[in-house]
Amino acid sequence: MNWFTDIEQAKEESKKSRKPILLQFEMENCGGCKKLYEVTYPNEKVQEEMNEWFVLLKLDLKKDREIRRELSGYWTPSFYFLDHNGKSYYNFNGYLPPEEFRLMLRIAYSESMIPKGKYDEVIDVTGKEIDSFKDSALLPKVLVQRGIAEYIKTKDNPAFRKTMKEIQNKYPHSLEAKMYFWED
Repeated sequence: MNWFTDIEQAKEESKKSRKPILLQFEMENCGGCKKLYEVTYPNEKVQEEMNEWFVLLKLDLKKDREIRRELSGYWTPSFYFLDHNGKSYYNFNGYLPPEEFRLMLRIAYSESMIPKGKYDEVIDVTGKEIDSFKDSALLPKVLVQRGIAEYIKTKDNPAFRKTMKEIQNKYPHSLEAKMYFWED
């Protein structure tokens, strides 16, 4: 994976490539960071999706203080998903194993692209290999993001309600089932 270590260069590349920036804060002796490099990043699909969907930027939480302050960063590893101006659309803290990390990439991508009207891209990314994630607690959030992109694109309210009802039926204890609840 090709990581930028300068935010201005990452912003330039983001503008040129039209990809959001995935910023990872790390620091020396970070156990979660070490595990990312040992377990998550060696995964071929993780590498492929990160490189395909994002401009990669790695910064040190202690050394890059101004950016950390702007984003209110306080933990490592932490991930911020930025546009080419450095505006953050989504962030999360902590280590995730490969499959959950891949789902988080889909969530972050959709959070970055829906406000830009990139609904087809979100639908495509959130649908990639979705069946292989059926046991993940993050899957309902990805399905909601996909449903939102489809709804905004088509304005098909019955289809959106059906999608949300399916999430409620399959994942009744998920936060998403509780947040997007409709009675028949």
